[in-house]
Amino acid sequence: MALRSIARASRSRVLPMFSSASPLHSHATSFGFKEVREEEKSQLVGNVFTNVASKYDLMNDVMSAGLHRLWKDRLVEELNPFPGMKHLDVAGGTGDIAFRVLDSINTVNRRALRDESEDHLHEETKIYVCDINPNMLNVGKKRALERGLKDNRPLIWVEGDAEALKFEDNSMDGYTIAFGIRNVTHIEKVLAEAYRQVPY
Repeated sequence: MALRSIARASRSRVLPMFSSASPLHSHATSFGFKEVREEEKSQLVGNVFTNVASKYDLMNDVMSAGLHRLWKDRLVEELNPFPGMKHLDVAGGTGDIAFRVLDSINTVNRRALRDESEDHLHEETKIYVCDINPNMLNVGKKRALERGLKDNRPLIWVEGDAEALKFEDNSMDGYTIAFGIRNVTHIEKVLAEAYRQVPY
């Protein structure tokens, strides 16, 4: 009896959210712990990242107790970057993943016997950092300069939308998106774009 009452009470609170009169009907997405209209989400996310861009990596340190660094290291380890690679890091404005990819490639270069062909491969390496928020990209560019990457080579900073990338089909050897996946409106579109970039 008590279970039936709880079920009825829950239904009366939950079902209106899915009724045809609901403003969130079939066009809702999550933003934190609440549902918002799809058309509102990108603006809300943009506002958040504009405000926190310079403190974003510190926020990740606090929220994950520093574990995000280990997760990102493991991500790049699994990616297994190589000299001459064309890699796309989406929603990676601060460069945190891109710098790890570049460091990994440089470590491979140092370990290998250096010959002319490897120098050529190193020149061919391109790491694209794509983010929809220009403030996040500016933080990444500043960090690149602080790391001594004067002309940012082989890093290429691109303002773009994860749901509609401007790159050619099968143009990348690798693709990553870390925490940015939680901030997009249509995850299925982002995944379709990811598959479009990398030949399998």
